[in-house]
Amino acid sequence: MADFGSNLLSVVIILSSLFVGAGVLHVFLRYRDATLTLPVDREQLTRIPAYGLQKQIHDLQLDLMGCVMLGILVVCLPFAANSVHAYITVGKFPWAYALMGSVGASYFGFKTWKLFSKLTKLRLGHTAEIATANELIGLQALGYQVFHDVQADGFNIDHLVIGKNGVFAIETKGRHKRNKDLRQTNGGGSGPSSGKKGYEVFYKDGRLNFPSWTETKPIEQAQRQAQWVSQWLTKATGSPVAATPALVFPGWYVTSQSKPPFPILNHKQLVGTIPKLKTQDLTQQQVDTIIYQVAQRCLSKSEVGK
Repeated sequence: MADFGSNLLSVVIILSSLFVGAGVLHVFLRYRDATLTLPVDREQLTRIPAYGLQKQIHDLQLDLMGCVMLGILVVCLPFAANSVHAYITVGKFPWAYALMGSVGASYFGFKTWKLFSKLTKLRLGHTAEIATANELIGLQALGYQVFHDVQADGFNIDHLVIGKNGVFAIETKGRHKRNKDLRQTNGGGSGPSSGKKGYEVFYKDGRLNFPSWTETKPIEQAQRQAQWVSQWLTKATGSPVAATPALVFPGWYVTSQSKPPFPILNHKQLVGTIPKLKTQDLTQQQVDTIIYQVAQRCLSKSEVGK
């Protein structure tokens, strides 16, 4: 019976390191699902090319990693458990190894939390950009040329729209909807969001006002990136190009209480707004020249990345 207890204890010690990482991940998954909601439903988005294959590849990559890790565990577990059991049997527990294991488990638990936080933000940004890209398909049907993820000098332009009424540098920002704000809205609380379905962000006096926080950096970023596009295309084409910034928050109810410096929109407002903007009258030749320069930049950056 004592031998069985020693064997069980040795297996528990070996598996505890796995429980630390899995436990941290489980806690943060539960916390995320309880407090945050994606701004748009991924399943309701229009399928982009190869979306189904991309999802299958992602799922198979996770399965492959799981199989490799389980294969290593199955091979190593008996030997590791036998070693721990031997130490327990002779009454000489390896405290130095246990301390090293505890430190390692704590470190990787912390790394799991950091990586999960980063993954959550990337998932949010990816969903938001896909939602915007889906809506921009409607502009292509109206004769606009649309580019995505245009690489600049140390940053990227999420979407670049080119038409006869100007060039538009669109910055997409993903922001989680917080469940506590939804409960307060549904409960009839006071404030700008009262009576609104879902969530509202409104622009006022240079600030973006969300239900429970404010921001200014997205406005500055959109202006800065549009300025870079203007300078680059002016130099590349040899004629003045004035790119107009646009800031998009997919899934949010976007309003303004004072006049914004440029369009700040929900992604579904893009098709109805961009064609009405008269920022610069471009001839078809100018449009073709700009499209050529943007395409060349996209191709050259792609070649560099190979």
